[in-house]
Amino acid sequence: MSQDRSQLSSTTSLCPTCLERIPGVYEARDGAVYLTQQCPEHGESSRQVWTSLDHWEWADEFGPDAGTAASDDLTVDGDHACLAVVEITQDCNLSCSYCFASSGPGGKQLPVEDVVDLLETIRDKDGPRPIQFSGGEPTVHDDLPGLVERARRMGFEHVEVNTNGINLARRKGYAEQLADAGVTAIYLQFDGVTRETYETIREADLLDVKHDALAACRRADLPVILVPTVVPGTNDGEMGDVVRFALDNLDGVQSINFQPVAHFGRFAENEGRFSLDAAARRLADQIEALEPRDFLPVPCCSSYCQMSTAVMPNGDSGVLPLTGLLDLDDWDTLSGLVDEADWMELLAGTPVGHETVEIASSCCGIDVPSGGNVLPVTLTGFMDADAADVNRLDNCCISVPTPDGDLVPFCAYNMTTEDGQYALRNRHDWGGRDGVDEPSGHGETALVETDEAGDD
Repeated sequence: MSQDRSQLSSTTSLCPTCLERIPGVYEARDGAVYLTQQCPEHGESSRQVWTSLDHWEWADEFGPDAGTAASDDLTVDGDHACLAVVEITQDCNLSCSYCFASSGPGGKQLPVEDVVDLLETIRDKDGPRPIQFSGGEPTVHDDLPGLVERARRMGFEHVEVNTNGINLARRKGYAEQLADAGVTAIYLQFDGVTRETYETIREADLLDVKHDALAACRRADLPVILVPTVVPGTNDGEMGDVVRFALDNLDGVQSINFQPVAHFGRFAENEGRFSLDAAARRLADQIEALEPRDFLPVPCCSSYCQMSTAVMPNGDSGVLPLTGLLDLDDWDTLSGLVDEADWMELLAGTPVGHETVEIASSCCGIDVPSGGNVLPVTLTGFMDADAADVNRLDNCCISVPTPDGDLVPFCAYNMTTEDGQYALRNRHDWGGRDGVDEPSGHGETALVETDEAGDD
């Protein structure tokens, strides 16, 4: 098989073994794109990061200016981050086969005062941008409603909760309690429409739980974002069914965020890396009238990190993709009119996000249908170590506040070496729960270089 290589660009990467900064080169090989890394200690590694060179070059037209140098410090620019993920517990009522945080039953929860410190870090560095309470499973925290109320009083207007839905489904009145506290959206783990999918990915039959959680949120008037983790060979054939499910439940579902599985945290052995262009093509194959290029790169981050479209029902099984009405100039104009702080509202399909789209699109002469029957669909590709690109990390729009008073890119915070050791996540004391790795020390200066005294 031919393996002719032609260099596309160079970057700074990270060694998958030690996470030290090393040279990286993007190469075209047989119509696909590979990232090749060269570590002086651990040698060369190479990974296919995009299945289509043509699609890679097309996506590049939408992204930030090429050639931007990565900073030495991978803390996040406060003016750029669109969402801050606030982890409030390592405890979880599941032990999933795939988990960024490697969490499970018995993990430690963060005291309220420590969570408030994290919120103050975001507010001081980032302003009151959208936040997401996460974990572990945040609904097992003793005072999640109180934390939501505190965040709203601190000026955070968009507060979403990342949850598996078990407590929403089983605790009577809990969804109403969260809504009364000020939650603006539920980020619901929703991997597919079959029991087998949940048994494989979550090690439990959760199909009825997901439907019950959605019903509880509907009663509480809480918007829901469906969040499937897509594992090739397991549930990638259900992506179209998830979209159809959402279109049938637009009275409760606001948007979908498909997340192709990333190899960090806890994950089952799986070599089926799933790039965003492959995910776009797989979904387009399952939905009539949808094309891979209907997913346009989200301009607040790298073209290769997030892509999004918006669809309307069109017939029994088809959709009308609204992005198909745009050309590149229209998209540049429209995206330039959307403040970066509003992108997460837009992708979540919240009322604020829809209003933002209507205002921006009217300036472009584009009519956005009203009536609540527009479904945003996003593909988010998280970056594991053998696809690491420091320039992309430096441009990340999802941040994690740390006890040191820093905001770090989400993928940097969760990245592990190829033998499963975290570089940043376990640098701070969560109580040393059995089953959670202690700080490894690998790559701390490579991923983020900060003042040891902190700036609290």
